[in-house]
Amino acid sequence: MLKKNNELKASSEVTISLAKIEDAKLLFKIHNASVKGGFFNSTNSIFYKDHIKWFKKKLKSKSKIYIGKNSNKKKFGFVRFDEVKNNVFEVSLGNLPNFYGKGFGSVMLEKSIKKFKSKHELKKIISIVKKFNVRSTKCFLKNN
Repeated sequence: MLKKNNELKASSEVTISLAKIEDAKLLFKIHNASVKGGFFNSTNSIFYKDHIKWFKKKLKSKSKIYIGKNSNKKKFGFVRFDEVKNNVFEVSLGNLPNFYGKGFGSVMLEKSIKKFKSKHELKKIISIVKKFNVRSTKCFLKNN
């Protein structure tokens, strides 16, 4: 029951918007926290100057990054869509650790997929999730 209440609360609180350069620090924090937790395929923390170069390229590319915010406008996570083949996109997401397990990631993913589908032609959305990452697996399965 607690999970359902958390998800209902998160659903009404989460808004998304396209990433801007000022969101670079948020993604940097999430990346390095996720690397430490073993959640990303990357096993190395990154330096901020390298991250900024990567982030600027992503903002100019076909990739789309959505930023999740709660009702207090606190930015807590991202959903990124990268085209891997013609109209096939790989999606990845990440949250700040204090937002884990509260339903925010799932709602952010759901809203981001809807917005992305409304603006892009696509054949398929895929994701790669590590087996031990149960929260992420549930999040993606729930959002097909």
